[in-house]
Amino acid sequence: MNGNRRQFLDDQFDAFTMLAEGNYVSLYDVKEKVTRYSQGAVELFGLKSEYIEEGTENWMSLIHPEDRKRYQSVMDKLVSGETLTYDINYRVKISDGNYGLFRFKGAVIRDDDGSVSLVGGVILNEGLMEHTDAITALRNRMGFFNDLAAMQAMNQESLLMLVGINRMTEINTEYGYGYGNRLLQSIGWIVQECAGHDGIVYRMEGSKFAIMSHSLESSEMEDIYNRIRLRLQSGVELDGVKQNLTCGGGLMMVDNYEMDERAIYTCLNYAYKESKNRRHGGIVSFSGNLNDTSKQRLELINEIRNSMVNDCENFHVKYQPIFNIEDEGIVGAEALVRFENEKFGEVLPGEFIPILENDFAFEEMGIWVMHQAMRDGKRLLERNSDFILGLNIAASQFEDVLFIDMLRGASDFTGFPLTNICLELSRDCRMLDWELLKDKLSALKDMGVKLLLDDFGSGYASLEAVKDLPVDFVKFDMEFVNKLENDDTARADLEHLAEIASIHEVAACVKGIETDGIFNIIKNFEIVSGQGFSLGRPVDIDEVLDKYVKK
Repeated sequence: MNGNRRQFLDDQFDAFTMLAEGNYVSLYDVKEKVTRYSQGAVELFGLKSEYIEEGTENWMSLIHPEDRKRYQSVMDKLVSGETLTYDINYRVKISDGNYGLFRFKGAVIRDDDGSVSLVGGVILNEGLMEHTDAITALRNRMGFFNDLAAMQAMNQESLLMLVGINRMTEINTEYGYGYGNRLLQSIGWIVQECAGHDGIVYRMEGSKFAIMSHSLESSEMEDIYNRIRLRLQSGVELDGVKQNLTCGGGLMMVDNYEMDERAIYTCLNYAYKESKNRRHGGIVSFSGNLNDTSKQRLELINEIRNSMVNDCENFHVKYQPIFNIEDEGIVGAEALVRFENEKFGEVLPGEFIPILENDFAFEEMGIWVMHQAMRDGKRLLERNSDFILGLNIAASQFEDVLFIDMLRGASDFTGFPLTNICLELSRDCRMLDWELLKDKLSALKDMGVKLLLDDFGSGYASLEAVKDLPVDFVKFDMEFVNKLENDDTARADLEHLAEIASIHEVAACVKGIETDGIFNIIKNFEIVSGQGFSLGRPVDIDEVLDKYVKK
C-alpha cells in the first residue's frame, strides 16, 4: 500500500473516530483492499493488527454462518455504489469464541470521479446495551427481543400482547415531551399494575407496551387488556390535567419455535394495527387458536420475511399490461411482486404485504422491487419510449424521509428515467398527514414522476384528494367495477366519478376488467385506460415483450 494512500486512509479513519463517540470504527479501502480497525476492535475480535489486507485474514469467517449471505450482499452493494449507507445487525465471533450481536452503521466515500473509495463507519456492541428503558424503568425493546429469542431457544410457549396508546403525538405537541415522557411513565405503572405478577412488561417503540406471559390463557390476557383500556379511558391525571386516553391491542400465542423473533413481532404489530385502525380498540388476536391453517400462515410470514432480508430470494416481479380504452393499445404495465417457493407455491402480495409493510425488512423488498422493475423497464423502453411503468407504494414506504432519495437512486443506478414512472399510491397513503402528502407529491411531480391515486371512490378523502393533490391519474375501487354489469347504481356512480376526475384534469383508469361486458360498459365513460384479466393477465417481462410490446 503506497504511503499517500495509507495517509489518506488514516486521515479518514481519524475523522470517523472523532464522530464515533467511543464506539469501534472500521474503514475499508476499496482501491487498496485494506481495512483498518480500532485497536479495541482488534482486541475484541482477536485480529492480528489494525490493518487487515483482503485475503490475509478472513473477516467473513467471524460472521455467524446464518448472517454471512446478508453481510456479503450489503458489502457488494456498497462497493458497487448501488447503496450509499448501511445500518444492519450481525452476529460476530469475539476472541473468547462466542458470538456477540453487533450493529454496523456507516456510509461510502466517493472519489472525485464518482467511484467508491472507502466504506466505513462505527461498530456498536449491542450486547453491552442496557435492557432498561430510561423513562419507564421497564425492560426495553431490545430486552423484549432477547427474552423472546431465549424462549424460542428453550421451546417455551409464550403469550404476547402489544398495547399502543393513542394521541401521544398530540399530547407531546401541546404539553411538551417532558410532560409526555412523565405521562408514559404513569401509563407504564398502570400496565404493570394490571398485568400483576403474571407477565413481564416492556416499553416498546414510541407509546407501545408489550406483555409476555408463560402462564396466562388468552382469555386472561384479554381481561388484562380490558382493565388497561378502562383505566386509560377513565383518565390519567398528571399536573392537575386528566388525560382520557384510548388504546389498541394485539394478541398472539407463540408456539412455533422455528419462527424468527422479529417476524413474530411483525405479526403481533399487525394485530395491534388492526385493533387501532379497524376494530376501534377492540383486541385482535393474530392467529386465533393456532389451528393448522393459522400455523401455516405464520410459517409463510416467517419464510417470506427471511427471504426479504436475504436479498429477496424467491421473489420475482410480474407485469400486468395497461391498455388505452379507445384504441386498446398498450400504454404501460403495473409491476406486481410475487413470492414463490416449492412449499407455498406462488403467493400474491395481499397475503403478506398488509402484515409485513411495517417491518424494516419491507424497505429492503421495496428497494429490490424498484431496481428489478426499472431494469426490466429499460427493455420495454427500447421498443416504446413512451411506456409507463407503474410501481405500487405503501404508506409506510411513502412516509419514509428517504423515499425520494431511494427512488432517485434506483433511477440513477438502473438508467430508467423518472419521467416514465407512475407511482400508484395505496388507499392508506390518504391517511398520512395531508400537508406532508401534498409536499412530497409536489416534489415528485417536479422530478417528472407521474402519480396515481389507487382505490378512488373509497374512503373519506377521495374527492378532497383529486381536488387538492397534484395527481395525474385515479384508479377506481374494485367495488364499483365488480358491480357494473348488474347494478345500475354502480354504473351511475362510476360514470359520475369519472366526470369529476375529468373536470379536475385527472385521467381515470379502471382495474379489474374481468369480462368483455365490463369493458364495453366503461367504453362509454370518460375513462382513459384499463387493466384486467380479460385484457391481459400479469406475466413475466419476457412475455410482455413477446406478446404486447413487439418490435
